[in-house]
Amino acid sequence: MTSSTEVSIHGAAPQQIGKYQIIERAGQGSMGVVYRALDPYQDREVAIKMCTIVGDARTDPTVALFRRMFFNEAQTAGSLQHENILEVLDAGEEEGQPYIVMEYIANAETLEQYCHVDNMLPVESVIEIGYRCAKALDYAHRRGVVHRDIKPTNILLTASGQIKIGDFGIAQRLQSEATHVLGVVGSPRYMSPEQAREEAVSSQSDLYSLGVVLYELLTGKPLFTAQHLAGLVQCILNDTPNPVQAFRPEVGKQFNTIVMRCLAKDPHHRYQSGMQVAAELSLFLEEVDAPIAFADNEKFDMVRGLSFFNEFSDPEIWEVLRTCQWENHTAGESVVKEGDIDNALYIIATGSVSVTKDHVRLTRLAPGECFGEMGYLINTHRTASVVANQDVSLIKISALLIERASIPCQLRFNQEFLRVLATRLARTSESLTRHVLS
Repeated sequence: MTSSTEVSIHGAAPQQIGKYQIIERAGQGSMGVVYRALDPYQDREVAIKMCTIVGDARTDPTVALFRRMFFNEAQTAGSLQHENILEVLDAGEEEGQPYIVMEYIANAETLEQYCHVDNMLPVESVIEIGYRCAKALDYAHRRGVVHRDIKPTNILLTASGQIKIGDFGIAQRLQSEATHVLGVVGSPRYMSPEQAREEAVSSQSDLYSLGVVLYELLTGKPLFTAQHLAGLVQCILNDTPNPVQAFRPEVGKQFNTIVMRCLAKDPHHRYQSGMQVAAELSLFLEEVDAPIAFADNEKFDMVRGLSFFNEFSDPEIWEVLRTCQWENHTAGESVVKEGDIDNALYIIATGSVSVTKDHVRLTRLAPGECFGEMGYLINTHRTASVVANQDVSLIKISALLIERASIPCQLRFNQEFLRVLATRLARTSESLTRHVLS
């Protein structure tokens, strides 16, 4: 018998946890109660997940496990900063109970309710969900974090249609032994074959689980069903799932192929990265009748005509538009000031700008040309100022954002960036040579 005690989730909510003022009980998470609270120092609402298992972690393995899972989530998710990953802000203990502080998202709901035949999302929406989840997982995997528990209840859909992956309680750092002994391998219905065999997990394990989620969203049915866990494990290891189109004929063959490749029994036969999944879904988005509006057609047509993007394929341009920021500046407005620290590259879409140093005009740049190369490359102080000559539209790309694109798109972008940088350096060298000779 253990000494652990589960705190009632139906009692009165505490008035305060740490520095956070409790507003109300918001729900129950997989490992505890979730409260909506106010951070008085930042003047913002947050969500606090508090463990409901209390006891002596030194003598009670259940308490020790839950504590480790809580703090594992704080450490792993807290190291990730991605628009589609629920942000962890803080962690601590209150009277022996560990808690995690996360960003609060009003009116968010999990994907679980859309995994039923009578309440399925449009195919286009499922494609977008898959795209965003795949990119978020790729981001986590490239930073050495495997989630290990991807399932509909761990993916939030916000009121604005944004996706947030949460609950990194059993996530594993690939280069660390800290979480190897947690002894938890994920939710049975969403386990990959290697997880079912209790083998080492990898990024391909998360992609399998994502495939199960997409399958359920598309069909409204579980991938496999069985009366007992042992039977479910046998299905995961040996059975071939029915194709998505058998339940939902309007799902195209290409999308069905993407889902089935995620569900391959052998990890080597699956996609090797989340970005590969995202890249294929990105291509598919352009073929549906009502593509997801990641970027509008007007911007696409504008970018397609710029010299910087001459060698880019159409899907690669869509990827750039999905990862860049779009800025508009009026005539006479400063875009970049000398001495500022900025790591962005700017590509002129419309209008023109003047580059000045010490109030002396150095050059004029037109659509298709770019500025900010050195800041993008080494994140240093700007050595010149840039002012809009007229109303301008700029494509702003940071190194961090371009990392979210597929590897082929990144290679194409870096190739063009190096070409521009080499051309700019050659012109500077030629100008200096003429100056010396004169």
